[in-house]
Amino acid sequence: MKTKTSLIKGIFVGIGITVLTAFAAEKTFTIKFSESEINKHYQKLALIKQIVDNSNLAHQDVVFITKSIDSLQSEILTQVKAQIEPAVPVPTKK
Repeated sequence: MKTKTSLIKGIFVGIGITVLTAFAAEKTFTIKFSESEINKHYQKLALIKQIVDNSNLAHQDVVFITKSIDSLQSEILTQVKAQIEPAVPVPTKK
């Protein structure tokens, strides 16, 4: 009887730990760059992509690196546009 009780307690503890770790909050980091710095980094990424395309790397490696750079550049553009474009004002009732 004692082992059955400890087994059930162990199951509940395992489920509890799983539930607590499943709902861990994701952290968001914001990195701020000046316009000239972000342009410089964006251009360097484009240059790296061009160098990789002209390299002797295996096609699979080139595709991976190119897609990674494209993804990063896309995220940069998304973040910059979100910060530049003003939020849509909420209409007020009169």
